[in-house]
Amino acid sequence: MPSGASAERSARWSARTGSPRPHHVVAAVLGLVVLVALVLTGVVPGTGPGPGSGAAGVGARASATGASGGAGGTAYASSRPSATPPGPLTVVGLGDSVPSADTCGCTGYVEQVGTQLERLTQRPWVVHNDATGGWTTTDVADDLLTSPTREHLAGADLVMVQVGANDFDLGGVADKACLPAATSDCWSPTLAGLRDGLTRIIHDVRLVDTRPDLRIAVLGYWNVTLDGAVGRALGSDFVLGSDALTRLVNSTVAQVAAGTGAVYVDAYTPLKGESGERDPTGDLLGDGDHPNATGHTLLRTAVIDSLADDGAVTVWRGLPR
Repeated sequence: MPSGASAERSARWSARTGSPRPHHVVAAVLGLVVLVALVLTGVVPGTGPGPGSGAAGVGARASATGASGGAGGTAYASSRPSATPPGPLTVVGLGDSVPSADTCGCTGYVEQVGTQLERLTQRPWVVHNDATGGWTTTDVADDLLTSPTREHLAGADLVMVQVGANDFDLGGVADKACLPAATSDCWSPTLAGLRDGLTRIIHDVRLVDTRPDLRIAVLGYWNVTLDGAVGRALGSDFVLGSDALTRLVNSTVAQVAAGTGAVYVDAYTPLKGESGERDPTGDLLGDGDHPNATGHTLLRTAVIDSLADDGAVTVWRGLPR
């Protein structure tokens, strides 16, 4: 309706003339329609829809001291949910035939981890699997000096390393003279080399990728040699000796992880159980040496659980830790 000076003039006109002429009525109605339209669209200051009105579905008004309004200004905050954090993220696999999965004919745990992290973080992941069957810690360390591995590592958010089984001459596994494994000269030189090699790998990865939020996950083994039905066929001394050496290797890998700030992933318990009495035959290929599809899924779960415990999954999801 008319307000201010316009209302006063209208009142004076009515007092002088009684009732307006027809064409004046039409003009007055048109003027009222225009004014109402201006009020509803907020063009007329101070009369538009306020906060909490129906217009809030498009944008909610912030105060003049809001993030973008400035003094005396008006800011609008979108009611849409915040966008997914930017991506993609990158995972790199390093090591021997287990992470490479080249004998499995299945999707290996490195690729499975990438897929699972996409689901958990709602962000895309790129997977580079640079593991190679038969490699030792020295082979992996040397590979970090080459392209394309260095290029993959330069943008990595997660690096998974599983290597060391091929460092050992396993011909003495069934030799009782090599027990107890922790004090035997059969293994001590190789264990020292494994410790130094893993430490060098982690150090060199961080030289390539210097971001402080890089996660490096280092996996142990369920067995550094044959296991399940294939391993048992070689006799009780072989079973006892291989298990003792595997536990010692895993202890060494865990110590390196703790000393370098990496995440240790227990690959023993998922396939062998905490006591070592679980039969992993159903999770291995016919060679008794490499995981099959279910074995790789167990390893993937172990990696994801360890990263979740470390808080990495939460960070990658873009939430406060």
